[in-house]
Amino acid sequence: MNGEDRASARKVSSSKTGRNSDRSGEGSKSLRRALLLLRTVAAHDDTGMRLTDLASSTEMHTTTTHRLLSALQDEGMISFDPNTKLYKLGIEMLLFAESTHRLKVKDQLHPVLMTLAEECGEDVHSVVPTGDDHVLIDKVEGTEVGRITSPAVGCRRPIGVGAGSIALLTAVSEAEARSLYERNLPHLANIRWTTPDRIWRDIVAARRRGFSVVKGQLVKDATAISVAALNDAGEPVASVTVFGPNSRLTPSRYEWIADRIRQEIIAKGKFHTVLCPSS
Repeated sequence: MNGEDRASARKVSSSKTGRNSDRSGEGSKSLRRALLLLRTVAAHDDTGMRLTDLASSTEMHTTTTHRLLSALQDEGMISFDPNTKLYKLGIEMLLFAESTHRLKVKDQLHPVLMTLAEECGEDVHSVVPTGDDHVLIDKVEGTEVGRITSPAVGCRRPIGVGAGSIALLTAVSEAEARSLYERNLPHLANIRWTTPDRIWRDIVAARRRGFSVVKGQLVKDATAISVAALNDAGEPVASVTVFGPNSRLTPSRYEWIADRIRQEIIAKGKFHTVLCPSS
């Protein structure tokens, strides 16, 4: 290689290094922006934030904000409610923040889900509370033909939506249940197959009998039966739900299914349950 060729090669190498450095700089900038969005969402996780508010708070263009939020959502770091248009922390961030506790609860309750799914033939899932919301952390699919698929793992919704979250309210005081319901009213008004008044009636009924039954709330022809799992202090740490079609989960089976959930939570999950109406 002559001197001219070597000089040319050095220029090409320098140009590539410059481009790589530029790309590295852009990557670092995007990472910092994504972390800023995560911190901002975390600071407002109880209420959630809209796209325009996030863009304004972080002083980023709306298009850039949406692109980064979409990437974070794909990775489970951010969740988005299409009804309320609100962004909150996703299941992965929640698991990072409370990994030891959440994963322990999931592991303890998984044998419960396995047994109930085999016995009932329907999908069985567990949820945990997080602030004013609940997150579905585990699910075992049933074996019945024509079963109705329950929500996906990682799904996050306001407490009051779904039997699992209503079951959590059977183990708190009436004042606390009412306060949480009222805080979530703006979100509960957007549920397709029900109304806030009907949700409150479901909460009252669940507290009276010690377990929740929800019909046609998220899926029109589905019924869900759920029991809360309590720690030694009597606090609800999770709930276990059997979810299936109305034609099979009939009123005559409610008590039996709730009793079986209780028995398995106590025997295999090593938790306590609500055995009598809340006061």
